[in-house]
Amino acid sequence: MSGTTTEEIWDEAACRDPVQLTPARAAAELGVLLILVELIMWVVPVLPHMDLAYAVLAVMIAVLLSVCHVRDGLTAYGVGIRFDNLGAALKDLLPALALFVLIMVAVGLAAGSLRLGGRFFSMLAVVPGWALLQQYMLLGFAGRRISAIVGKGSAAVLATAILFALLHLPNPVLTLACLAGGYIWARQYQRRPNLIAIALTHAVASAFLANSLPHLLLRNMVVGYNHFFR
Repeated sequence: MSGTTTEEIWDEAACRDPVQLTPARAAAELGVLLILVELIMWVVPVLPHMDLAYAVLAVMIAVLLSVCHVRDGLTAYGVGIRFDNLGAALKDLLPALALFVLIMVAVGLAAGSLRLGGRFFSMLAVVPGWALLQQYMLLGFAGRRISAIVGKGSAAVLATAILFALLHLPNPVLTLACLAGGYIWARQYQRRPNLIAIALTHAVASAFLANSLPHLLLRNMVVGYNHFFR
């Protein structure tokens, strides 16, 4: 891969959509998803029937993702839920993950805030499923539509990373971490699209982030309106 650009190493065979999205359709569908997500983050917490509102919006998101997935003729393999390149994708992501873990552990040890107990291991067990859903929404849905709007390559990678970061406001540490992580994962998705590898590294990074930093730096792992009250 040495000397190649992001555009040149795009996995066309795996990432080509059977139904080509127009920029207008891509923008509209991306906008609908973002509105629904923002409503969950900022409006639902202040509603009197919060659980019902959350359930309705979650169903709407599921319907949007499902309808678009079927309409576009996509497969699980096509969006990156695959095993043929899992090892190679993990190998690509391991150096960045190892560096991140080392930084988190070092900060945790220095601050006396490293907590590798029950919460840490429960996150390793539970978060991968949630991370897979997040990454499907980010890369398999939003990222593809961003690529349809700005073109595949570096611009789409950066735009996807910025979007991922913005969706973690107003949590400052999560926003910065997701900007860096989002860039790495979006670029990896273009190089070797494997959502399983991305979700696993997402889960490990989240577990170390949540259980290493002192409260002064990371008050919680919550985004949106509830960040201020947890």
